[in-house]
Amino acid sequence: MGKLIGITADVYLGATDVINQKLMDFVPRPIVDGVLMAGGIPVGLPILPVDKVNQLIERMDGIIFSGGPDIDPSFMGEEPIPKLGVTNRNRDRFEIAMIRTAVAKKIPIFGICRGAQMIDVALGGTIYQDLGTQYSGKLIKHKQQAPGDQPTHFVRVDYNSKLYKTIGDNVFVNSRHHQAIKEVPDFFKVVATASDGVIEAIENDDASIQAVQWHPENLWRHDSQELALFSDFISRIGNPNRMESGSI
Repeated sequence: MGKLIGITADVYLGATDVINQKLMDFVPRPIVDGVLMAGGIPVGLPILPVDKVNQLIERMDGIIFSGGPDIDPSFMGEEPIPKLGVTNRNRDRFEIAMIRTAVAKKIPIFGICRGAQMIDVALGGTIYQDLGTQYSGKLIKHKQQAPGDQPTHFVRVDYNSKLYKTIGDNVFVNSRHHQAIKEVPDFFKVVATASDGVIEAIENDDASIQAVQWHPENLWRHDSQELALFSDFISRIGNPNRMESGSI
C-alpha cells in the first residue's frame, strides 16, 4: 500500500451552489494529483476539533499543509494591522495542533505557501502580517498577476541543504502571497531566499520538516524539479506500518 499523505483542506467561507452548502472544506486538486504522481495516496484533512488530532494523525504517514488565507496574528501575540487579509482562526488552531503533534510523533511534514508560514508560527517563529507594510527592504513583486502556473521570480537555494539536492539553485518559481516568514526557530535553517531577502524555504536538519513559499502544485506538470519536491518528501517517509490494509 502506498504511503498515506494527508493534505489539509481550505474552507470556502461563502455558500456554494451545491445544496447551498456553507463552510465547505476543499483540498486543492493539483496537490492531490502531485501526490498521486509522486507515488503517494492523498487523503483530504478537513478541519476537526483539536481533541481529534491524535486519532487523525496516527493514520497518516506524512502531511502536507496547503495554501489559504492569512494567519491570525494573535497566535504570535500580535494585534492585527490594517493590511491583514481574511483569516480563519478555526483552521489556524487545527493546523497548529496538527503540526505540533506531527513533530512530536516524528511524522514528516511539508508546507506550501501559507503552510510554510503556519509551520513556522506553530513551532515558535513569526511572520510578516503584510510584506508591503512591515518589510524594511525593497521588495520584488510577490503577489503575481500572471497565471498561477507560470513562474515569475527566482529563488536562491543554499548549497548545503536537502532542498538544493532536490531542485538545485536559481529556481524559477510562482508567487502568490503578501505574508511571509520573518523569524525562524533555532532548529530551522533558511534554505532559500528571493533576491530581496524574503524567506522562500525552510527545513530542519533531516528535512523531515520542509516548507516552501511558492506553489509547486501549480508548476509540477511542466517542471520536473517541482514534482521532485513531492517525490522526495514521500521518499523521506519511513514505513511505520501504523495500520493494516483496510482499516480506513
